[in-house]
Amino acid sequence: MGKINNFMSNKDMQKYIDEIDNHKYTCQCGHKVFIPYDKEKALCSWCNRYVFKDKKDEFLFRLKERMR
Repeated sequence: MGKINNFMSNKDMQKYIDEIDNHKYTCQCGHKVFIPYDKEKALCSWCNRYVFKDKKDEFLFRLKERMR
């Protein structure tokens, strides 16, 4: 049996890091928050505010919030 390599190569690791960086958004406090591609918002761990991917998602969330 051959040795199984459980680690990523440098090229694969860089692709992984770049993909995560593409999904980071900046909060009002300046902290960067990771938002997965299937979510539209995430909670900032520093200031506990919601961080949205775009203004449309934020607008719809605030509108629904006020309608309640």
